[in-house]
Amino acid sequence: MTLVVRAPAAHEAERRYVLDVVLTGWLGLDYRLVPEDRSDVAIELDGDAAGLRLALPDVLLSQPREDWLGERSMPILPLARLEPSGGGATDLPLLYSEPGAAGPVWRLTPTGLQTPADLFGGVFFCLTRYEEVVRGTRDRHGRFPAAASLAATEGFLDRPIADEYVDQLWRGMATLWPALRRPASTFRLRLTHDVDEPWSALDRRPVAIAHGLGGDLLKRRDLVLVGRRLRAVADARSRRVDRDPFNTFELLMETSERHGLRSLFYFMAGTTPADADHRYRLSDPVFAPLLRRIHERGHEIGLHASYGSHGSGGALADQLAALRAACQAAGFEQPTWGVRQHYLRFENPVTWRDQEAVGFEHDSTVGFADAAGFRAGTCREYAVYDLPAGRPLRLRERPLVVMDATLFGYQRLDRDAAAMRVRAVVDACRRQRGDAVVLYHNDALAGERMRAHYRELVADLAAGS
Repeated sequence: MTLVVRAPAAHEAERRYVLDVVLTGWLGLDYRLVPEDRSDVAIELDGDAAGLRLALPDVLLSQPREDWLGERSMPILPLARLEPSGGGATDLPLLYSEPGAAGPVWRLTPTGLQTPADLFGGVFFCLTRYEEVVRGTRDRHGRFPAAASLAATEGFLDRPIADEYVDQLWRGMATLWPALRRPASTFRLRLTHDVDEPWSALDRRPVAIAHGLGGDLLKRRDLVLVGRRLRAVADARSRRVDRDPFNTFELLMETSERHGLRSLFYFMAGTTPADADHRYRLSDPVFAPLLRRIHERGHEIGLHASYGSHGSGGALADQLAALRAACQAAGFEQPTWGVRQHYLRFENPVTWRDQEAVGFEHDSTVGFADAAGFRAGTCREYAVYDLPAGRPLRLRERPLVVMDATLFGYQRLDRDAAAMRVRAVVDACRRQRGDAVVLYHNDALAGERMRAHYRELVADLAAGS
């Protein structure tokens, strides 16, 4: 069963990209694009004797070239909101729509169904991070902040809005053509761990150790952790790390395995101690047993690319080579490699371009540091798009939806409030039967209270309660 998509001829590469992601990738449908001299998008089912069609406005992808990637192509605020079909949320904010859009998403017409919502344009805007190319707002780390996003200002950062658009599109198609079948999808909890600091004492400068001890005493009020950190200082003289409080790798693996999950550990692989980004050297013999153990237990290893690498393909290439060499020295090789940029530093499209050119299979940087939620509007993995070049990339994005540093650092939540926030975001992914990519750093679980928090949280999330 093939859909026929009749659409304006403008922005054909962009249109084919979003149709490939939505219709083929997410809905499992074949389609044929027919560019025509028209102002809307019409979807028909090839061979449908009744000649029914879905009609959608074409707003974003009909922007004139002189306005493309400019302010005049951005959504008009305040956003229109519709009544979604199928229950759920009380309203559906529309990034792009016909003027004066109101009422239900779908309306009956003599030839089928019609919506005032540019659903394809909205999905394209979200997945490509269109606003980050148009607008230059950046924080002190060069990142596009959540506070500057339309999702935050219009109040839908907690919702995977692109997935909701696809749901509405599917409901329209299923109403007209009940014989269509949407592929089954299953919720997945993806636990990930950025290894910024593998050890609290080994090869750490005295000032860093002192700072950690001060935090244990004054902030965490954990005398047991103070004792463990001091013991780790003594152990470091003989390069012993098994009792180091940051060595939580067994805990992380055991917790995942208990619930049938697999963790992904992103290790840093900078090789120049003079660089500010340098944290540790994976060629140090102390890492080989750890890397081997992670691999043998069925977990995955990726690159936690250094602070300055988000705009440097050369740095990414050097660091991936160092990571692969360390894994080979530990006795194994992975078929594919993923990456997450340090501090979630990401420059659209430079970072994606460089990651693909170096050979990464996926990135998992696209999440906000200052707020949990759906930066890309989705909890599904997808192929990315190079907006200025006007072409899709092979690289796939696994959007990050929540990070421990966001909860405990930027938002200063306590453990109970943090657990509630994680549950809310993960439950939104569960409702979509998508992927919840969650990040907890190994060093964040140094104290027993945080370890207990993590165990209980993962058990709760895995059980779906």
